[in-house]
Amino acid sequence: MKSYLISAVLIIAAISLVTSLPSVVNQTEDFLISLEIPQNNSAISGIQKYNIPPLSKNIPIPKFGARAIFVKDLVTGTVLYQKDASLSLPIASTTKIMTALVASEYFKPNSALKVRKGAGVAGAKVGLIFGEDLSFRSLLYGMLLNSGNDAAFTLAENYPGGVLGFVSAMNKKAVDLNLPNTLFDNPAGFDNPRHFSSAKDLAVITEEALKNDSLARIFATKQTSIVSLDKKYTHQLTNLNKLLLQVKGVLGVKTGFTEGAKENLVTYVVRDGHRILTVTLGSNDRFGESTKLIEWVYENFTWPESETVH
Repeated sequence: MKSYLISAVLIIAAISLVTSLPSVVNQTEDFLISLEIPQNNSAISGIQKYNIPPLSKNIPIPKFGARAIFVKDLVTGTVLYQKDASLSLPIASTTKIMTALVASEYFKPNSALKVRKGAGVAGAKVGLIFGEDLSFRSLLYGMLLNSGNDAAFTLAENYPGGVLGFVSAMNKKAVDLNLPNTLFDNPAGFDNPRHFSSAKDLAVITEEALKNDSLARIFATKQTSIVSLDKKYTHQLTNLNKLLLQVKGVLGVKTGFTEGAKENLVTYVVRDGHRILTVTLGSNDRFGESTKLIEWVYENFTWPESETVH
């Protein structure tokens, strides 16, 4: 009888050992791995890399006739120059940066959109045909290269609630981005007392838009063509931003002009890894003044190497 009891005890002990063995192995493995991989302790997390703001050589800034100017270093967030940057002004087609941003948060690149009344909108055009179907991506190219008002209104008309719903979404986005000097009345940038922004606010909108890789690529595109979904219509597009061809490192972003707003230009530049954003509003020579501004920035400022702090 004793032998049976002893055997039973041994069998139960063996089963218990076999059952618990995987858990023991796993715990041992986890322990060994924890010794190999540094943990997120204060000694590790205390090492941080700091980008040092650009240093000025105090080279006098050229004179500018533009009503407002804003220049920002995008790596450190340092404001390099500003002139009446918070002043609310008409912004013409630089509006379309926000139009692109809001539309991109709703439509998919291959969403099929139909051209309706937008085909008849005045001003700069792609030449869209009433009833034509295009992809959302194609309409973005038409709006941002040719500054097509017809493309901007087509995007808005296909949005839930139509143009009014779209403009409401633009204003909601302005609130979300904390833009105190911005209000939108239409998706194209037509002059209206209830349609304005500031150089500083436009910089915020553009910086947000540049986070979208697709938009960044479109901003930098010099020429392309778009085709309707049925292959019936083709539209040749040329970017209105002359600085893409004339100034080193320019990668967009958007031109704008109306009688009330005068000439406007938002410009993204990258030289030697140094990324800046310039906004010029209410100018009589947007390309000339923006070029002088860009060249002054890269001549006047130096970018120290990043520091690693323990």
